Amino acid sequence: MSSNKDASLYGIPRPKKSADKELTSSTNLAFASQLSSLISAGSSSSKPSSAGRPRPKNKDDIFSVHNKNSRKRALKDLDDTDFTQRHSTSSETLDEATWKRSKRKMEEKARLYAAMKRGDVEDMDERYAVDFDRKWAEKHGNGESDTSSDEDADSEPEELVEYVDEFGRTRKGTRADVAREERRKKSMLDEPDRFTARPAMPSNIIYGDTIQSAAFNPDETVAEKMAEIAAKREDTPPKDTHFDGKAEIRNKGTGFFHFSQDEEERKKQMEELERERQETERRRAERERKKEDRKKEVEERRKALKEKRSKAQADKFLDGLMGELGDKAGEDTADSKDGGKEKAKTE
Repeated sequence: MSSNKDASLYGIPRPKKSADKELTSSTNLAFASQLSSLISAGSSSSKPSSAGRPRPKNKDDIFSVHNKNSRKRALKDLDDTDFTQRHSTSSETLDEATWKRSKRKMEEKARLYAAMKRGDVEDMDERYAVDFDRKWAEKHGNGESDTSSDEDADSEPEELVEYVDEFGRTRKGTRADVAREERRKKSMLDEPDRFTARPAMPSNIIYGDTIQSAAFNPDETVAEKMAEIAAKREDTPPKDTHFDGKAEIRNKGTGFFHFSQDEEERKKQMEELERERQETERRRAERERKKEDRKKEVEERRKALKEKRSKAQADKFLDGLMGELGDKAGEDTADSKDGGKEKAKTE
């Protein structure tokens, strides 16, 4: 059990637990009325106490005043003549590069439009923003035709004729449609790959076994060239020819020898050169042999001198050795004689 000291910490008595008060409707109504009175009192106190003359505002309202020179810029944009189409006969003409670039751009756009119309290019991300399905539906829904505005204006019915379109279908149309189709076919024949993304199939493809008759029946130009080549035909096989040094304009080396074009003379020259070569080789071999003999003789003389020098050194050494031995023997005999004399004296 807890003591009385633990009843309150640091001598501070614990607060008594009060019972939860129940909120009644009268309490809520009193709080709402008091809050509304405070709000009304605050709004009345915020108003100026005295109603005087309104003062002019020195600062303009940001919602009623435009930026500086914005009106001038807007008027200039409306009156901008850089993007207006001007027709003049005295203006400067475009240079050829600009004209070709514009023509190339227009051809690329026409080619892309034709490919999109056929369905070769899929505009998945709606980059080109062209809805051909909607255009087709509007065209067939309104009963429009491909004729010009002048033809549509005519109320008189025109005679319909049959023609074959680009896909081989037999269709009916006015004479203007037929003329337009003929012009389109002619332009496609002249430049088949101009307004299409797919190249045209070549027409000169050979299928299967074919005899090329052009090889046997050449045209006039090829026949003339063949006759000219046959007239200039040289001997087959060509004649044997030797090298002609006079035909070359260059500096020849020291060992160059000009042979004659005559077979007999050329043969004699080659035989003389062969004899000269053999004589040169013989003299060269003899000179080498003499050089070897001289070398052997020098070696023998060097060997004899070496032996003679060795013998003289040996004799000199032996003479010196014998002299030393003789001197030593004389000293020994003298010492023995002196010792005998001393011994005799002592006795």
